[in-house]
Amino acid sequence: MDIKERIQSILTKHWLLLPLFITTTFGFGYQTIPLFTWLYIPTILSYNRNQQDYQTIFFTYLVSSIGFSLGYLGNFNTVSINDKGPRFPLFWVVILCSFAIHLLLVVALFAEKFTIQRYQGHKRAHLIRIVFFPCLWTSIWCLMTRYGPLGDFISLSTSLVIWPEFGQIASIGGRSLLDFLMVLFGTILVEFIFPTKEEKNEDQEEEEEEETIPSSGRRRLAVLSSILMALILVYGGARVNIHSNSFYQVNYPDYVPKTEQVGCVVGPGGSDSPQLQTQQDIWLNMTRELAESGAKLVLWSELTAFVNDLEEEKILIGKAKDLARTYQIYLGISYGTVNQNKLVFITKQGEIGFDFNKAHPVPGIETQPAGPNVLQYIDTEEFGRIGGAICFDFNFPSFISQASTHNIDIMLQPSWTWGPTGTYHEQTNIIRAVENGFTLFRCVSQGVSGIYEPTLNGIFNQK
Repeated sequence: MDIKERIQSILTKHWLLLPLFITTTFGFGYQTIPLFTWLYIPTILSYNRNQQDYQTIFFTYLVSSIGFSLGYLGNFNTVSINDKGPRFPLFWVVILCSFAIHLLLVVALFAEKFTIQRYQGHKRAHLIRIVFFPCLWTSIWCLMTRYGPLGDFISLSTSLVIWPEFGQIASIGGRSLLDFLMVLFGTILVEFIFPTKEEKNEDQEEEEEEETIPSSGRRRLAVLSSILMALILVYGGARVNIHSNSFYQVNYPDYVPKTEQVGCVVGPGGSDSPQLQTQQDIWLNMTRELAESGAKLVLWSELTAFVNDLEEEKILIGKAKDLARTYQIYLGISYGTVNQNKLVFITKQGEIGFDFNKAHPVPGIETQPAGPNVLQYIDTEEFGRIGGAICFDFNFPSFISQASTHNIDIMLQPSWTWGPTGTYHEQTNIIRAVENGFTLFRCVSQGVSGIYEPTLNGIFNQK
């Protein structure tokens, strides 16, 4: 074989690595194109399934790990916008983490290839090819989310949350169901457009190959998958666009619930300006202005203030209690201490409703010990049952699911994001409102603040 033929052979066998690199780089991370997210699984399976050897798994691992790391390369860019520093600090940590995380992909692809080869020729082989990988993938990521240090921060379906009609299915099966359906549609697409070939038995010509699924079966597959997607979108569309007591074409004033004004005090965050964090009166004065303008509930963003010892903490809480009592407001103050990241919720009577310490510090960024893995809440007259957690806590579905167990109406989320993470982190967090049926009030420094109903783009959604 001459050089030209060898190059042609390599390109024929491995040309899908280029679209795989593109779909990985822009299908994940902080600047995603949702279509590429959908195409990631079909690209991987199309490349690996029609190759009998296992070396394609190594190339998939290599290319996907590199593309994935590029999507998250600015993760540790926590410096202030006023400071000069490297654009991609600790980029090597992101790359190493990407290669470590993608070992899960290697396990999944090895198991999938072995299973397909094991059942090749079986009368239900096509069903195995469609269902096995989505079940395996979802199981692996469920375990990663439940027991890993990052929760669902790097979940495959993050960019799809911005499609509210599709995202509503999370109200039935959570984030895992979104992952499963996305991978399922990927395997269906591969089976429908690029059906796996298998050789006939020895008494037939070697050159002849038959499709594992005949054309009639492929038509049924297309119809069934279309019906499934239609049902998902009908369910989601109804939840998003038909509100309680609004049917049929009821006037807005007749079904929009009574509203209460709330306020968000956006502080400096964790690394922007330590000097500002110690100037508590700035944030208390902002709170006072919001209360005077009519806010009934005020929330501070994460680490708005900082106290050095118990005495300073006592003074800060005392001032917050006086302010809440004076203006008859509910006040959630978020501040840091030497070893804690706190959210203290104060009632309009000037009493502490709950005192919460962040349960899931960000690995590599926050070094303080984790607080108790218990969600706290309090009943209020105006807002119903209110609970709260801080920033990265919302990336752990098993923790936030306590909100539905306790029938919490509103969850408070003070947060601080950095670099390019703001919009991405919003998307990973607001799905918790869909899963648990609460309204989410986010107050974020260097990120996206807003009110998010379980319908994501509901009546009160404001960024």
